[in-house]
Amino acid sequence: PGGKGPRVDKKKLLMELSKELRKAKRRIMTWAIVGARVPLVKVTDNTTGQHQVCCDISMESELSQHKSKLLRCYVSIDGRLRDLLALVKAWAKARNINDATSHTLNSFAYTLIVIQFLQTRSPPVLPCLHAPTLSHGGAERALPPASANVGGVEIKYHGCDSESGSDVSFLSGYGSANKSTVQELLVCFFRFIADEVNLCKECVSVRDGRVKTADKTVFKHKHSAVMCVEDPFDPTDNVARSVTESSAKRLLCEFQRAAQVSSETGDIEALCRQFVSSREAQQQKREAAKANAPP
Repeated sequence: PGGKGPRVDKKKLLMELSKELRKAKRRIMTWAIVGARVPLVKVTDNTTGQHQVCCDISMESELSQHKSKLLRCYVSIDGRLRDLLALVKAWAKARNINDATSHTLNSFAYTLIVIQFLQTRSPPVLPCLHAPTLSHGGAERALPPASANVGGVEIKYHGCDSESGSDVSFLSGYGSANKSTVQELLVCFFRFIADEVNLCKECVSVRDGRVKTADKTVFKHKHSAVMCVEDPFDPTDNVARSVTESSAKRLLCEFQRAAQVSSETGDIEALCRQFVSSREAQQQKREAAKANAPP
């Protein structure tokens, strides 16, 4: 009693979970990534037909739970965030730039960039929940004390002191002065990542509520940062740490393409056209030529 239980082999359990999920009577694909800093299982469920359901499963990640609560706070303030995130993630997936294992940006990084974008509109759609004080509806609230400490990282934001850890009802309607539709915000978002901010020289900081000059020396990772997206709780953690010089060039090209397509046509289907690599394109040409060749 009072002692710690047996040590859990998270990697082994995740491998077993991956195997069991593949046995399910559903069209499920799994990929166990146990060598990552945070071991996880990537799951893709194709049972629903043309719409895939994708998720990542990890274990005993207390900090990730607090991050989820923080994101719920932001989503509850303005529903446009949820819709804009869905569109941005659909675009990133279609263009094959949403996977840290391929040295692009992960889903969390895109989420933080979208929140930063909405924080910096005029008038703003979202506040900075880490601000020392927040004013709305004639009332002013001070930042509450930290609700937890995870490995030396303080969990402190507006809403962290509520029972659920994600109640910011006092900020309801915060972004009502900004009348932009989701479609208008999407066009502006792509202009934001293509022209307004340079992720290779600047740092997205939801924690500070602004894009700031990147100080790549503060990050705790062994390799030098190429793109910078600061973790909202741990400013020494670069959420975009997987991006390389080569993949950054590809990302910047995709940002420019998205800005051009969205501003010129607003065609979501064209925006989210499936990316085909040069190798795949050559293979398709060979297969088409073979199919059309005379017997």
